[in-house]
Amino acid sequence: MQIVKNENIKPFDVDNTLTCDPKDTSFKVDVVDPVTKGWLTIGVNENMVRLLLEEKQRGAFILVWSRGGYEWTKNVLIAIDIVDKVDLVMSKPLAYFDDTPVKKWMKDRIFIGPKERYK
Repeated sequence: MQIVKNENIKPFDVDNTLTCDPKDTSFKVDVVDPVTKGWLTIGVNENMVRLLLEEKQRGAFILVWSRGGYEWTKNVLIAIDIVDKVDLVMSKPLAYFDDTPVKKWMKDRIFIGPKERYK
């Protein structure tokens, strides 16, 4: 059993959160697709990467996940070069088991698009 001894857990998604359409940004990276073993060029949402780095600096436990799986997540983090800022990588959960709907206990959704100005 793994115990995370940090109440400040910040989960970040990969696709369309840390990454974006390559035409929406000048920051692009090449990533190995774990399924095809080919290379893909993806855009990087610099606003969300900056937010991840700021949250880490504030002491957050950084969790990064993707429905594309843990290998895809790992490969994207390597390409962006932020592996050392991430505490845990995993596949995005398919479901959750709780007596309370997620909207009642996790009200904040934070997203800054790649074309938005980060203040």
